[in-house]
Amino acid sequence: MSRYAVISDIHGNLYAFQAVLAAMPALNIESLICLGDTVGYGPHPGECLDLVVRHCDIVVQGNHDQAVVDPLCADTFNGAAREAIYWTRAALGPLHLNALLQMPLTRRLGPGDSIHCVHDSPGAGPTNYVHDKQIAALAFRGLADLDAEICLIGHTHVPMVFEAPPLADAEATLSATDLTAYIPSHEVEIDLRPELRYICNPGSVGQPRDCDARASFAVLDLDQRTFTVHRVAYDVAAAQLATQQAGLPTVLADRLAIGA
Repeated sequence: MSRYAVISDIHGNLYAFQAVLAAMPALNIESLICLGDTVGYGPHPGECLDLVVRHCDIVVQGNHDQAVVDPLCADTFNGAAREAIYWTRAALGPLHLNALLQMPLTRRLGPGDSIHCVHDSPGAGPTNYVHDKQIAALAFRGLADLDAEICLIGHTHVPMVFEAPPLADAEATLSATDLTAYIPSHEVEIDLRPELRYICNPGSVGQPRDCDARASFAVLDLDQRTFTVHRVAYDVAAAQLATQQAGLPTVLADRLAIGA
């Protein structure tokens, strides 16, 4: 397989996820990768999990997925996120909870297992937000230990591509000034040069935070060596209403309209 759709951070938003899945046939996707946080925040965790199991070939566990099945993890969340975790845990049955529990933290794919998939960062810890070049430099150091060319991550809810020089003996001194950061635009291909290394984030399906309310996902084409972010409009009002009717915190509904 050489053409992957990459999704992350669905967060129980069924309306956004359905819109993303509806866009897939036109893109000639061969395989679908989910980078975690299928649940949390949104009112349809079970339905989203069912679709992930049905459509995704590769799935990793996100920190919200983990918090639903590990109560200690939820203690580190902010108030609204923690309340949504409690609600999600109560809403899911044993089969869905077991599906979350069985998700691996990482997966490898591609030629020579050169692509590393993880929810947050190739470095240790569940709360590593790779949102700027300083943090990305640390993440690339972790990626060097894993001997991977491309790392696919989510977690920040913001689409981004970080580019680093080839692996070298001076890896420990890699800094922000050595990196290039790209902010992807809708349907604009970003070339992935074979001699360089990359950390690629497709953004969030169900809770975008880059001031664009549209669902975000990406296509990774290994033959063409490109990473392309796509944005899809969905029924935000319906998602907001469902969130409110579920009794989830109002802020989780309000933020959907502004992508923040």
